[in-house]
Amino acid sequence: MRYRVSEDAERDLDEIFVYWANRASLETADRVVDRITERFWLLGEHPDAGKPARDIAAGVKCFPAGKYLIYYRKTRRGTDILHIFLGARDQRSAFKTARRRR
Repeated sequence: MRYRVSEDAERDLDEIFVYWANRASLETADRVVDRITERFWLLGEHPDAGKPARDIAAGVKCFPAGKYLIYYRKTRRGTDILHIFLGARDQRSAFKTARRRR
């Protein structure tokens, strides 16, 4: 099974990287982003691993990656990685904000 990272998820990863690079160091930012992206392969191979996120959108699942949550959807072609948000955030609000920035 394959996975595809959406433009929104790429943007989320960039924001996470910049946050940690400014807050700690480039090395820390690299480690945080690597720990998140390491999960993508797993989700591509095991798309049912996450829990349903029905309150976010139909067919969307959520999987933890440290302090972050990866949102994804299983498709015929594989797994689409939709967003990555800090778990402490209000997740519905994060999705609404992400939709507005498109």
